[in-house]
Amino acid sequence: MKLTSKTLILSWPRGLQAPGLHSWVKGQLRVHGEPLRWAITAVEHSLQDQVAAVHVEVVLIE
Repeated sequence: MKLTSKTLILSWPRGLQAPGLHSWVKGQLRVHGEPLRWAITAVEHSLQDQVAAVHVEVVLIE
C-alpha cells in the first residue's frame, strides 16, 4: 500500500448543483486511486466562459 498526495483541478460540470458536488468529486478522485482524505480548497469561477474549476487536495491509497 502506498499513500500519495495530489492537488487536482476539476472542471465543475455546468448542470451539477452544489448538493451533488460531494459524490461527483468522490467519483472523480477514484479515477486516481482510493481517496483516504480530501478537501475542496478553492473554487474559481470564470464569468467570461461561465465555467468553474474545483481545486481538490487529496491523499490517495494506491
